[in-house]
Amino acid sequence: MWAYIIRRTLLMIPTVLGVLLLTFTLFSVVSKDPARAFAGRQASEESVRAIRAKMGLDRSKFAQFTDLATFHFPQSMRYERPVWSVIIERAPVSLAIQIPAFFISIGLQLGIALLAASRRGTKLDLSITGLCVASLAVPSLAAYIMLQWLLGAKLRLFPVAGWDTGFYAVQYAALPILCLVLLSLGGGIRFFRTVILEEINQDYVRTARSRGVSQRDILLVHVLRNVMIPVVTNTVTTLPLLIFGALILERQFQIPGLGGLLTESIFAQDRSVVMAVTYLTALLYCFALLVSDILYTLVDPRVSLK
Repeated sequence: MWAYIIRRTLLMIPTVLGVLLLTFTLFSVVSKDPARAFAGRQASEESVRAIRAKMGLDRSKFAQFTDLATFHFPQSMRYERPVWSVIIERAPVSLAIQIPAFFISIGLQLGIALLAASRRGTKLDLSITGLCVASLAVPSLAAYIMLQWLLGAKLRLFPVAGWDTGFYAVQYAALPILCLVLLSLGGGIRFFRTVILEEINQDYVRTARSRGVSQRDILLVHVLRNVMIPVVTNTVTTLPLLIFGALILERQFQIPGLGGLLTESIFAQDRSVVMAVTYLTALLYCFALLVSDILYTLVDPRVSLK
């Protein structure tokens, strides 16, 4: 296993560097002079030169890329602070929303999918499947606005938008969490239902039924254990995205998380923040894939890493 982990870790390096190189190249092509774009057309040449030096653009392209590859990103021009300090400050806000939504969503998706699959072809199964398909047709922004109007403005159950610190953040986080959970159910339930149905039709399930094993034990003990590989894959690969939040949601609810930071930085042409977030996302995603491979051996002893 250790040889496999070392080999996969080494393979992560060109993948992450390739993502960084692509991002760096796109920024270089799209914006030939980011300093001038950030300073504005009316800025003096002296101001532009100072900004160019501050962004590290007065150095060679190779030197710039080498700094980025070693996590030495230029200071954020919008916030006038080191990029990593801005990211570390915003990350807890995104995690405060994404982590509860993630665990609630996974629990509901698996539970409802098991219920639908165990009653395949019944009115309950058809109703759940129909609602899932219908939910996938609803644009996320439209759902956010509708829930803000209904639960926030109309019923006044939650604040419509905003954020606060400490314990008071709970009341502001509740509605965004609810939005994320509701919007994730459609695709998640359909995915898990399909996987569970494939297992239910296996020979070992029919054998268990012929021996008088209860439907509850078949689903929770046998079937659920054997569908853990696709569950792990679907779950672990979404973990890096939790850190960076939902771009549209954080902007719509005025949440000062990493999703909002990335959106603001794109509009403000703060390339340091955008490249840092892109680099970190690629790094975490590659690491999540490695973790999912390792977890395969834990949930299914038949899997071996070579």
